[in-house]
Amino acid sequence: MQEQQSKELPMKFSGINRSWLLSLAMAIGVAVFLFTADVVDINKTDNGDSPQANARPVQESKPQEIPSVHARSIQAETIRRTLTLYGRTEADRVITISAEMPARVVGVNARRGEHIEAGQKIASLRKGSLPAQIKSAEAQLKLARQEYRSALALNKNNHLPDNTLTQREVAVAQAESMLEQLKVRLDNTQVKTPVTGILNQRFVELGDYIDTGKAVAEILDLDPLVIRIDVPQKDISAFSTGDKANVRFIDGHKAEGTIRYINHQADAATRTFSVELAVANPGMVLPAGLSVEADLLREEISAIEVSPAILALSETGEPGIKWVDNSDRVHFSPVDIVKSTSNSIWLSGIPEQARVITRGHGFVRVGDKVTVVSNDLVAAE
Repeated sequence: MQEQQSKELPMKFSGINRSWLLSLAMAIGVAVFLFTADVVDINKTDNGDSPQANARPVQESKPQEIPSVHARSIQAETIRRTLTLYGRTEADRVITISAEMPARVVGVNARRGEHIEAGQKIASLRKGSLPAQIKSAEAQLKLARQEYRSALALNKNNHLPDNTLTQREVAVAQAESMLEQLKVRLDNTQVKTPVTGILNQRFVELGDYIDTGKAVAEILDLDPLVIRIDVPQKDISAFSTGDKANVRFIDGHKAEGTIRYINHQADAATRTFSVELAVANPGMVLPAGLSVEADLLREEISAIEVSPAILALSETGEPGIKWVDNSDRVHFSPVDIVKSTSNSIWLSGIPEQARVITRGHGFVRVGDKVTVVSNDLVAAE
């Protein structure tokens, strides 16, 4: 029995070992498979064997497009270089008329805003006893002259001392002086304008009592009309008295002016020089205080007229124009603004053979090859 058990025991252990070994072998095989599969996949990936890895994007080479611009040749013209400044109109003279004697106003003879001529009466003052005083002074003068003639005749016959004759001469001179003073006072009762102009203000009314020196009226002399402008210090040396200027008023009226005065001391705050222009103003129809635009005329220069929209800037910020040469290459030239208006500007510094780019200059650079679409556009489109 014991022998039988000993035989059965090895058989059980051998069955157990066989199944355990089989399971272990299968586990090892699965592990080896998984490990080798990852390695193979990694190697394939590293070697670029994957179809996705072998795929490469195909870039098609496109020919570079040549930009198109509009350009044209612009005929230069000879114009006057101008300096455009803004100013204001002023009266040539502002005269304040004052009373020369104390009296009451008994008459008003002109209205505010009226055009009056030199010597025209503005107001009348009370004469008082002046007419009677003048009549008495005339009689005194007549008597003094008669006494002088009598003394002169007696002196010739040596019947009158020389000092007496001299006294008669003094009496005549005093009588003449008194009469003249009274006539002046009588003339002062009529307040008149010494110049032709516009009665801008009247400071008295009928019945007012005024003292000597009180302002009676203000007269504006508007012919010529004065235009005052401020010229920058860098430009003042280019102008002198007698130079011409074109003036445009705010209502569209145009006129020609002449520089009549240049201040020789700059404004301390603005560093500009005050300049006066004289403009003819027949009838004084243009008032003082208007805003004006003045073109001060300088030397003649050759320039082209273009739209401000075609101006370009260089890499350093310098204003200029882009243009195309005969090989359709883009160039840039700095320009000098000679004259400007509300719709166009005049420029100098452009080569004569240049075709100015009027459209598309913002999309091309210096040196670019371009296609000129049209040569027939106007310069100021």
